[in-house]
Amino acid sequence: MLQVSFGVSNASPIATIGSITSTVSSFLNPWQELSTAASNMRMPVTHAGKRSSTSLLVIASALVMPQVKAKCNRRNQLKRVSKTPVIRRCAIEQVSEQDVKSMLAGRELEETAQDHEQLPEQDFKCKQAGRELEETAQDHVFTWLGQSPVYKSPCFTAVHKHFPNALPASVVHERTRMVLEQEFGFRPETTLLGSSFCPDEINNQLQDLATVMRNYYGKIYPMGGIGGVPYVGETGFRAFSSHVGDDGDIIVVFGPHVGVSIDGKVGDYQREGQGKVSTACGAVIGAYKACLCNTGKSLEFNEKDMQMSEIMQEFAPHVKKLESAEDPIAESSYVAYEMVKDRMLRIVNTTFGSGRLVLIGGIQLNLPFPDTDDHFLPLMFEVRQEGREPISLMDCFVNPSIQQNLAFCPWSTVTAQREVFAWMNWSPPAASPLNKTMHKFFPGALPGEAVHRRVVTILSEYGFGPSNVLLGTSFCPDEINNTPTSMGVLMQDYWGEVFPMGGISGVAFTGVTGFAAFSGHVADDGHILVAFGPHVGISEEGEVGKIRRSGQAGLSDACGEVIGAYNACLTGWKDDKGDSSYDLEMDFCKRAIAPHAAAIQRAENPVAALTHQAYHTVQRSVDASVNTDFGNGYLCLVGGIQINMPCGYADHFYPLRFELRKEGQQTINLLSNLLEFREFF
Repeated sequence: MLQVSFGVSNASPIATIGSITSTVSSFLNPWQELSTAASNMRMPVTHAGKRSSTSLLVIASALVMPQVKAKCNRRNQLKRVSKTPVIRRCAIEQVSEQDVKSMLAGRELEETAQDHEQLPEQDFKCKQAGRELEETAQDHVFTWLGQSPVYKSPCFTAVHKHFPNALPASVVHERTRMVLEQEFGFRPETTLLGSSFCPDEINNQLQDLATVMRNYYGKIYPMGGIGGVPYVGETGFRAFSSHVGDDGDIIVVFGPHVGVSIDGKVGDYQREGQGKVSTACGAVIGAYKACLCNTGKSLEFNEKDMQMSEIMQEFAPHVKKLESAEDPIAESSYVAYEMVKDRMLRIVNTTFGSGRLVLIGGIQLNLPFPDTDDHFLPLMFEVRQEGREPISLMDCFVNPSIQQNLAFCPWSTVTAQREVFAWMNWSPPAASPLNKTMHKFFPGALPGEAVHRRVVTILSEYGFGPSNVLLGTSFCPDEINNTPTSMGVLMQDYWGEVFPMGGISGVAFTGVTGFAAFSGHVADDGHILVAFGPHVGISEEGEVGKIRRSGQAGLSDACGEVIGAYNACLTGWKDDKGDSSYDLEMDFCKRAIAPHAAAIQRAENPVAALTHQAYHTVQRSVDASVNTDFGNGYLCLVGGIQINMPCGYADHFYPLRFELRKEGQQTINLLSNLLEFREFF
């Protein structure tokens, strides 16, 4: 039985409700130890004369108990499923027709969606749900990252009016990846990826779902023709599935696509290099218009244009309904999805081995490039295995705490950014020791990807682009600073060639001479971007200065050189000029730390304090090296502390400096654009 404890507080009912909702949605394993988790939640009550504790208990029950009941139902379903290590998640019940109608009424009823565990496919259907009138915490964060259109813009309105619940493609990948790996044990090296999208080149950009997934899983088997239909058929899937490794798994992602222009026109897309918009998907829109012109006429199958003929025959029975829709092109996308899904289900099977078949279906939205990322509207996420019932995982795209309307739910602004990043699997859960430690000693630290995206977005306003920017970095050469989620690597992947200025600890040991040589390579009227800072590890248990490296059973120091220099100073290291050993950079670190060692030792967390002191040392070395004499362009400095996270989480960056300099002009401070936001109004 769930127990809610009461105390005396002046907190408002709205704040109380938000606290309860956030607590429930943050359960790491919702169907285990619910009573323990709930008993730790204190629900404030007002003084006498205000709202009574009884009425607040009713509010608490209304918010908490449906989710508890839903988790218990899931647990009971799990008991009825064969308990094998292959399938460990329960099948999801279908909701009633009345429940579907309730959920379609608006995002303010999201508790209902959570109660029923899954948003069935109909919930995502093109409906007048008013979603385009809402901005959620999730929307705001995606816009802040440069992934989604701005709230109230024509593009935002069109996307959320006709394709509510669409997400940036990279987010869909992260959510599906996390569930498959954490709950089903999927691994990239044993997973075979297939796709069925229209071959239109705008579906093969870096931010598109198939490309994002290919870059993670490796090779891909494209099965789709125009419209996204898997024309390879049963023969193609049989050939594809025969390539899977022993006991390996298969993922197939599929769906049609549709463009949404910057002015909110569904079906339009501004292609690179063209002066006017063109249609997307041209095949689907062309089929609809052809059927419209030939209503009632027999459509002959043309073997010289087989794929288009099949699409036209599919659309012919629906043309009258489509013509009467508010937006026929948006509605056509759903007809196209049903066509692609139907063909996909007819060709796939689970007889390829003992592994699982995962089907991820939806509608790909081609949004204005490069201002936003392409989105994907998930309509199917299902795990299948021979001899087992299919398992729907659509609930992984639902998180009420970050998908509330901010206009009615101001409490969700307090930790919205961190919750969204945790939901995207960029950051650890808010309640974890790792997250608490990071934000206590490095408040406002952000995933490296978030900082990188913000830097790119902001600098584009000042004319920075990959073709006119020369990148320099000053980070410690430790290999854990050279992972795909590290700031230096993220920036190099985007900006191109890099000039490493840093030695151990991140100090810019290349000095004045190194920067002079580096800046001499910049393009005419080009810009220079220098990112710098020390690094520190944080273990899963929240220990600052420790990290578990690949292949090692125990924890090791990070940054080892900075911590080593500090320990040497504590044990009486003296700057002996007569020492014949050669350790130039380490001796510099010791000299920089020695005057502060005693004060650092008295700090609540000496390693955290040491890292902040190391940042100042690195910053001084960069300032002493750089200049703006290289030309007419800007010098951009991005400084902070790189935080090495445990395996499974993206590295973070604590931004402390972001500024633009130009010869003869005042420095422009842009740091506020990188800081964690708390309020949106």
